[in-house]
Amino acid sequence: MSVGEKMPGGWHTAAPKANFTVTLFLFAWALLPIGFMGMMLLFHKFETFRLPIMALSDTLLVITLVSAISQRKGSVYDAKIQLSGFLLGISILLLTLLYVADLRQWWWIAYAFCIGSVPYLFISLNAMAGWDHDVHQLPWDAKMMVPVDACFSDWNVVSTRWSTSIMAWKKIGLVTGVLYGGKQEDELHLNLELLTTKDHVFSDEELGVHWSHFNPQNTSFQSEE
Repeated sequence: MSVGEKMPGGWHTAAPKANFTVTLFLFAWALLPIGFMGMMLLFHKFETFRLPIMALSDTLLVITLVSAISQRKGSVYDAKIQLSGFLLGISILLLTLLYVADLRQWWWIAYAFCIGSVPYLFISLNAMAGWDHDVHQLPWDAKMMVPVDACFSDWNVVSTRWSTSIMAWKKIGLVTGVLYGGKQEDELHLNLELLTTKDHVFSDEELGVHWSHFNPQNTSFQSEE
């Protein structure tokens, strides 16, 4: 399916929009203190800087992950991103314990989690940057409620009201599908996006989406009072 192609029910396709330049810049800067951590782990030098360097590394890695997630809505439902976030969370928790409980002799365990999260974060960033599957768009009135019972099968519905945050999501194997609101100039859209690459093709049955049922003239639609 090519960009701009018309679909049933008034839907059309568009290219996804994401710019990972800033994200990759942040990740590159995060690797600098990570490198110092690796040297401290190997040579046991500069002991007083162990925890401050780790705190800086964790901060930059978290900012990097948040920067990436903010550009690809629904990416938090992806297993790779969840694993990266989990490892970073454990690293931050251990760092906090080292400070609060005075367990600094176990610093190397916290270092292992922090450094170990880097390859998983790289895999996550690489995956998100490579998600180029077309976005399905439909012009929408923000006052109209989405008739989820008629339009979706086996989706996890968050909200039936138009919103720029996630309105519904579904796992299709390892691929995540998300529905959210978007705005282009003065026109509002419903955006249905598959967080994967173009070479993944799904049938309407696999997607669980009934495109034609989104037609606003359908009697199942209701306006928000």
